[in-house]
Formats: sequence, C-alpha cells, structure tokens
Amino acid sequence: MTFEPIGILTFIVGIAGLFLSPAFIVCAFFTSTLLGAAAAFNVNGAGISIPPAHVMLIFLFIRLFFPREIHQKIVQSIAFGRPGFWLVITVLTSVVTAYFMPRLFQGEVFVFPVRAQAVGLTPLEPATSNFTQSAYFIADAACFVILSGYAATRGGIRVLITAGLIAACVNLAFAGLDLLTYFTGTAELLSPIRNANYSMLVETDMGGFKRIVGSFTEASSFGGLTIGYFAFTSRLWLLGCSRRFTGFLALLSLIAILFATSSTGYVGLLGYLAVAYAEVLLRVISRPSTKQMQLFVLIGPPLVLVVGLAIALSDSLSSSAHDLFDMFLFEKLSSQSGVERSSWNANALQNFIDTFGLGVGNGSGRASSFVIAALSGLGIFGMVPFTIFFFKILYGQSTAPQSSFEVAGPVAAKSMCLAWVIGATVSDPLIDLGLSFYAFAAVAGAHYSTASIQLFQQSRETSDWHPGAIARSLLRVLAVPSWLQNSTTLKAAPKLASGHKGWR
Repeated sequence: MTFEPIGILTFIVGIAGLFLSPAFIVCAFFTSTLLGAAAAFNVNGAGISIPPAHVMLIFLFIRLFFPREIHQKIVQSIAFGRPGFWLVITVLTSVVTAYFMPRLFQGEVFVFPVRAQAVGLTPLEPATSNFTQSAYFIADAACFVILSGYAATRGGIRVLITAGLIAACVNLAFAGLDLLTYFTGTAELLSPIRNANYSMLVETDMGGFKRIVGSFTEASSFGGLTIGYFAFTSRLWLLGCSRRFTGFLALLSLIAILFATSSTGYVGLLGYLAVAYAEVLLRVISRPSTKQMQLFVLIGPPLVLVVGLAIALSDSLSSSAHDLFDMFLFEKLSSQSGVERSSWNANALQNFIDTFGLGVGNGSGRASSFVIAALSGLGIFGMVPFTIFFFKILYGQSTAPQSSFEVAGPVAAKSMCLAWVIGATVSDPLIDLGLSFYAFAAVAGAHYSTASIQLFQQSRETSDWHPGAIARSLLRVLAVPSWLQNSTTLKAAPKLASGHKGWR
C-alpha cells in the first residue's frame, strides 16, 4: 500500500475538519469528489486505488453522525417513506444479491466482467468486483443519509448549497488548469492529482481542440460531471438566485462541456435541455415564473433555429458539423468500441432474463447504460425500491420559483441529479453514480418545514446572495474568526433591504 501526497493532505484536512465547524468538512468533502483521477493511497498488488472522497467520507461521518441534533435527523431520514428508506432497502438487496446470485447461477450465464483480464464473455462466478462495487454502493448510501440528516438541521441547506457552488467553481478552475498546463507543456504539475491506477487519457485532442478533462481521467468523465453543475447553476439562474453569479457559472460550465468534446456530455446536455425546456414551458404557462424562465422559453427555439440556419448556410460550418456528428454518433456506434458497448447492453438484458429477473448481482457484469446495468445487477427486487428512490428524489414535492437559496437550492439539485441520470443512462457501465450524485441527491430530497423556511428567510439580511454575502459564507465555512469576517472589506458589500431581489 502506497500513501500518496494527496492522501496525506486529505488526512490533514479531514482531521482538521473534526475540530472545526461542520460546514468546513462538508465543503471539503464536496470539493474532494472532483478528484476523479486521484488516489489517497494505492493498493499496488491488487491494482486498487482509494479516492480522496471516500477517505473524506469517513471524516464526514465521524463529524456529523455523533452530534445529537444531526444524529436524530439522520435517523429520521431513513424513516419509512423517505428517499433514504428506499435507498437503504436497495443497498441491502444489492449486498444480498452480490453474494448469492454469482453462486446460485455460477457457470450458467455469461457476463462481461467488471475487472476482466481477458476480453469477452466469461462464465458468471464470484469476483472481487462484487465486494468492491457493494462497498462503493454502501458508501453512496452513507453519504446520502448523512447529508440528508445534516440538510434537515438549521442552516444545513445553505451550507450544502454553498458547498455545491464552491465545487462548481473548483471544477471550472481544474478545467482552466488542464488547458493551461497542456498548452504550456507543464502537464506534469497535475501529476499529484492524477496518480490513481487508472488509464489516463488527459492529453488527447479532437478536431484540433484539446479535450478538457479537468481533474478526471478522461473527457467523458469530465463532461458527464459538468453536465450536473451546469444544470445546478442554470436552474438557480432560472429561479432568480443571484442571477449574475449563477448565470456566469452556468455559461462557463456550458462552454467547458462543449470543449470537452465528449459524446456523453453532448447527449446528456441535449437530453437535459429538452427536459428542462419542457418543464419551464409548462411552469411559465401554468404558474408564476421569473423573467429568466420567460426569457429561456422565448429565446430558446429562435436561438436554436438561428444556429441551425447559420450552420446550414455556411459550407465550412456545415462540413465541420457533419464531421462532428459522424464522429460522435455514426462512427462511434459502428466503431469497435461502439459495437462492444452495444453487446454489453444486449448481454446484460439477456442476463436479466436468464436469471428469471433475479439479476447476476451487483459487480458481476457491466453494461453500457446505468439503467440496464442496474436491472441486470440488482434484479427486479432491487430495481423496485431503487426506482421509488429516484422518483422521490426527482419528482418529489417541488416549490414555486423564489429567490431564496434555501427554497430554490433543492429544486436546482433535482435538476442536477436528473442531468446526471440522463448522462448515466447512455454511458455508465455500473450502478455506482458516485458520491457527487448522492451528495446532491441529499439536497434534492431534503425535508424541512414551511416554518423553517420562513425562519431562514428572516434570519438573513437578504433573500439572495451578493458578492459580499458569498465571501462571508466562504469565510464562515473556512472557520475564519468573526472579527475578520466583519472587517471593513466585507462591510463594504452593499446591504439589501428586505424584499430586494439581490445583487444583479
């Protein structure tokens, strides 16, 4: 086992978080989920890398589970009918099937194994991937339950949204560093966060563009994750929350997705925009809506039409668009990789049928779609509670558009989770959506009373965030002394009267 420098830093931050405000460890955890190419330590003999986020999750659990108020909320988050209850049932079913199904159907069905030394189908048998994938799924559920409990405490929602916005900024910063180090020939400077035992496709280009990978192993992972942050920030913009700040983050995230040149990112982005447009259109027609929503509904179709006409009328643009379309769709589907991934899905569906709907067990095989992988791995008994969990997260009780972050944040988190599910449906080979998804799912499924919302709104000097408020929240997260938070620089930020819509 080799401890890496980033792992030592993770331990230092985690230990510090045990003695600081819970907000500090929450923000540190959200940021650590971005380190997709990093390993806190590597188990060289087994080829296993432990990501910093999973190490940070241990410290997050220790810091948040034992305080009485948060502990009670955590227990309540898994009460019958809550999303946490259905997720726990899914995880328990997953653990049972991961152990028994590979033994019950051993040698009777063939799978594309998760960790295969040889290419192709192999007979089903117990594998280490059954254990590792079960461990990841348990960690996902623990992340969701802990943060769900924290979200239900006083001020918890605001801290989680702060952490989400900080992570969105850090993700864009990593994208900028990726481009900067590539064009200056200093990519080795990012080696401390690219030290995992994974294949690193970090210096590839397509069509003359450097494919942005940020802090991940490949452009597909970066594009797939950034879809979520685009959905999160754009939804906050649509809801009228600090329009300039969230709108700017959404625009930069959109540009990053486009320059990642990832088919997962493009398909997920188009799918999410189509769903978001339909939802916003219905809201504008039937409910009170913000100016941003009305602008999105009115300008969306003409903008698409203008871009389409511009491409059609320009030979160079039309040729480039045709080449990109072929590259990302037809050529990719007909390529060896595309044919192989299609065979993964076909075989996974056949596994579901051959096991009489019981599944082959989590971690036994792979597919090329999250939905098909879950169906094949969990079986019908695992898919039912899993489906209920997603339904409650994505289509649970919503709120009318308001500028308060405590009200709009969970709505934005739902959009984020929806975007990630759309992307995972077309590309993810396993059922593990990652800690990032379940962290924001906790925000999306947060339960709090109307009285609590009013208390939050009355306890703040503004219903929205201007630059000074964002700076003060960040300093509180970093446990900066109160006398420094109230310094002249921060006091210079404009104070907003009650009912003001915030800094624009």
